[in-house]
Amino acid sequence: MLSSKVWSRTTGMSLMAKRLYQVPTSSKKIIPIYPPIQPTSLKPTTILQKISVTELDSQLDSTGWRRNLLKKNDPQRIESGDIVRVIYDQSKCSYDPFIGYVLSLDRKEIVQDASILLRNQITKTVVEMRIPIFSPLVEKIDILKKNDGKRRRNKHYYIRGTRLDVGNLDAKLRKRK
Repeated sequence: MLSSKVWSRTTGMSLMAKRLYQVPTSSKKIIPIYPPIQPTSLKPTTILQKISVTELDSQLDSTGWRRNLLKKNDPQRIESGDIVRVIYDQSKCSYDPFIGYVLSLDRKEIVQDASILLRNQITKTVVEMRIPIFSPLVEKIDILKKNDGKRRRNKHYYIRGTRLDVGNLDAKLRKRK
């Protein structure tokens, strides 16, 4: 600790002073003053965000179609109220395609964690599935029917157990054709 005694002419007291960014006071306590932190970049990013972007570009979404489903200004984005079909990669799993009504779309700070909550009625049993959009098991997500615009909400949880609740979406879509 480098310190030197300095004699003050006005007070007649010795003041303790430290080198580099310290202010001398009349008491023995020395108040440190640190220089302002210089920003390293214009956009603050963490290491986790940098890793997630490289992982998205290289492995999870190299073509960018999954990120387009999440963009707010894209006309082909997924919204609450849409009816979508999720097709799984048959070489990686044996799941059947699932058609469901989008109750909610959960965007996260880390993009890979985004998911959709789908609801359908299969043989008089209501099924809800949360599907991660960036899962390597998901091969394709097709939008079969866009929201009609009558219900403009972010989340459509209120339709559960009401007359607005979804029926068998497969039968409804076949009947519509």
